Amino acid sequence: METHTGEMVREPLTECVVEFFRAYGVACEQIVESEAPASADMELGSIIGFRGKSVRGGFAFVAPVGLIADLLPVPPSRDRELQLRDWSAEIANQLIGRLKNKLAAQALDFDVGSPVCFRGRSIRLVFLPDAEGVSLAFRAAAAEVQIHLDCSISSSLVDGPVEELRIAAEGEVILF
Repeated sequence: METHTGEMVREPLTECVVEFFRAYGVACEQIVESEAPASADMELGSIIGFRGKSVRGGFAFVAPVGLIADLLPVPPSRDRELQLRDWSAEIANQLIGRLKNKLAAQALDFDVGSPVCFRGRSIRLVFLPDAEGVSLAFRAAAAEVQIHLDCSISSSLVDGPVEELRIAAEGEVILF
């Protein structure tokens, strides 16, 4: 069952993921999760909590270590494991930042916490029954990427008026 939350966030979340990978020169397309076999490769994931007056929840990003390493914008360091964990966390941070910008146009504002990383094989995150959220799978550079957004949005906001806000675009510099 698609909730109000799912209706509000599915399209902007999909756009955020595709735009993020495009910005790093990687083709990305959404796939049906049942098409995506469980990965036997080592995977990294990051989870970030967020909260605001009208919304709260968590965001998770899971991808193979090889894809995360390929996206790393700096040369490998001596402590490669820590570097890849940090980069996984930064990817999740950039994705939730993009989503925050898109949802701000719908009068949703929230603060983002610090990401927490985890590592494993065949990582699959699932929601409890009747949870409000969205799980999406993407193919990026022949690897599967999972995105999970578990959030609650105030029903008064969903049914209320939306005011236009000025949102800074990704990469835009604002001086004040």
